[in-house]
Amino acid sequence: MRRHLPGLAPITNMKIANKLGLIVAVMAIPIVALLVVQFFAQRATQEQAARERDGLEYVSTVIPFLREVQLHRGLVLRVLAGDANSVETMNQSARAAENALAAINEMDARYGSSFGTRDLVAFLNREWANVKNSTSSPETANAAHTRLIQDGIFPLLSTVAVRSELVLDPDLDTRNVIIALTESLPRLTEALSLIRAAGTETLITRANLSPTDQQKMFLAAQLAIAGEHAAALDRQLQAAISDNERFAATLDPAVRRAATTRSTFFDMTRSQVLVTGNLSGTAAEGFFYMGGSSIDTSNQLLAAAQETLNAAFDQRAADARQQFYLSGGAALAGVALALLLAIVISLSISRPVRHLAEVADRISLGELDARIDVESDNEIGRLAESLRRMQTSLRAAIERLRQRRQQAA
Repeated sequence: MRRHLPGLAPITNMKIANKLGLIVAVMAIPIVALLVVQFFAQRATQEQAARERDGLEYVSTVIPFLREVQLHRGLVLRVLAGDANSVETMNQSARAAENALAAINEMDARYGSSFGTRDLVAFLNREWANVKNSTSSPETANAAHTRLIQDGIFPLLSTVAVRSELVLDPDLDTRNVIIALTESLPRLTEALSLIRAAGTETLITRANLSPTDQQKMFLAAQLAIAGEHAAALDRQLQAAISDNERFAATLDPAVRRAATTRSTFFDMTRSQVLVTGNLSGTAAEGFFYMGGSSIDTSNQLLAAAQETLNAAFDQRAADARQQFYLSGGAALAGVALALLLAIVISLSISRPVRHLAEVADRISLGELDARIDVESDNEIGRLAESLRRMQTSLRAAIERLRQRRQQAA
């Protein structure tokens, strides 16, 4: 009869302590595997948070360039419409746009490879050179600025948002804010910028006259577009504000301020340009200023949300790291406890077994009075009791044999 299953002789012949250690090791394998999986998940969360921080920093660098290009377009159209007083302001705006573009180039040097923005930034640099020289006519200037924005800045914002995983943020409230700031906000400010530029040009060139039907149609269309983007922006931000107290504290005042300023600018566009009988050239300056104010208060939403977003990214990474430490510590403590129990159990078995083996050896050598120091109610205790009975039986048998020999003599 076989004493063990085929192929298991090495395990069967192992010492008890080694067997228990093997059991602990086998139990530890899935725990270690889970820890490894959790470690990589935790590291992925931290890396995503870092990418999102970098992406948000990149976006916050692109928005000022967008603002300056929009402002430069409006000033160029003012100058081409005959406003010579705006020449110096136009030149200052060009210098500010170049500084903002230099900041984008620095961002691209740091993150261009990982975010895939090298070609888009090269396009911005080429097109900006064309924009500065596009002063031959309002149509040429407007087309050059619009091409730079539509084909360069907007794709750059979208690429950064996607490649940095900003738009893949796992928190719905945070994702709503990010989508609002990287998609709805730039398109809203572009519509506002077009209203500002076209409305100001109309007020200057059509002073004391009515706007043309083409001018009215363009402004009405841009008002509708701006209204749609503003509504989308407000919906996304309000959804985040209602779900997140931190956004409520930082964003809500900025959202209200931006909405009030936009509403004032929309009303001014309708009353001073679209429905008036005779346009007032002196109203151009105030109209241009109000348009700029509506753009600026909208762009301030990014600054208002940026600190809260970065704090959310950092908190998510810290939570993932803490969760890994807690679960890892608990798992390691469990393995250590299992190992300690294995050692204790091994000693509780091996020590009495070794003692009983030594007693059995001494009995086999004739030491029938060897003391058996094992007292327990388990299998080892029963084995010890069996040895005691064997001692008693052997002593009785030897005594009977001694008596028969004496009688025989």
